[in-house]
Amino acid sequence: MDKTHLIKTIFLFLLISVPGTGTAQRIENVRTEVEGEEIHIYYDLLGVEANSSVIVKVYLSTDGGDTYGKPLRSVSGDIGIVTGAGKDRCIVWDVFRDVDELVSVNVKFKVRAEPLKTEQALVAPGRVFKIDINTNIGSKSILDYNSYGINIKGCLYLNQLGIGLRADYYKTYRAGINYSHNSTFLTDTGSYWGYSGGAIIEYDFIKDDKYSLYPFLYIGQSKINYEYNPEYRQDDFFKYSVFGSLGLGFDIRAYRFLYLGIELEYLVSPWLDIVPSPEPDEGLDGFSIGFAVKFVIDTG
Repeated sequence: MDKTHLIKTIFLFLLISVPGTGTAQRIENVRTEVEGEEIHIYYDLLGVEANSSVIVKVYLSTDGGDTYGKPLRSVSGDIGIVTGAGKDRCIVWDVFRDVDELVSVNVKFKVRAEPLKTEQALVAPGRVFKIDINTNIGSKSILDYNSYGINIKGCLYLNQLGIGLRADYYKTYRAGINYSHNSTFLTDTGSYWGYSGGAIIEYDFIKDDKYSLYPFLYIGQSKINYEYNPEYRQDDFFKYSVFGSLGLGFDIRAYRFLYLGIELEYLVSPWLDIVPSPEPDEGLDGFSIGFAVKFVIDTG
């Protein structure tokens, strides 16, 4: 059965939802319309002062109202923080973002309006935890070498601001550097590798459940190891360094809580002379591009 037919089936058997209850604010005259693959849920919000706000949520029941699940997520319009009373408020539900199919003779919606508390105003419509697994491919601007790596990060979002932690593993290969030995220059093509970790802060410019566009700042400490090419010397060095990076990321929801994205990042650390050489070394510096797999968990 195709989605269009499913929606039409929903429409044929859709029941009017029960109004939400409250001490002062109340929901009345709830009705629904089907528009393509979306359901528009209309309601009247009464008993709210013009400069007062409430939190509006909508719930779905498939057993005639005996039980309701968590608030629907893939919704837009007059949902979340709503200010002032008004008639013909509209919530738009993108059905197949939340469910694979919805065919029932007992479908029922419930719209609720709850008082907005001071602490809720800072985090409504909810807190979101994002976990990223990101692969990085890049080039360094000072030394002639390329790099690859992987990182994992977790951010807790309060509205559009995300704060969290990130950890990285990376490895880089240099094209070659000359060392003097007994008045002779020898070429080494060794590699850097290391671990790093620190704090990250992001800001999502797009307040949408489907897309994210976010600049980020990453500050931390790294252990940088250098291994000589064994054909030249069996030796290695390491140092610790602080670093900072700026980047921009974009992702799009692929399936429910799963997002796919891309990140562009420029990272720099202080100058480090890790190994003796005619030219100074820099442990970390340059652009990288990464492909991210993100898992989003609504904790609100």
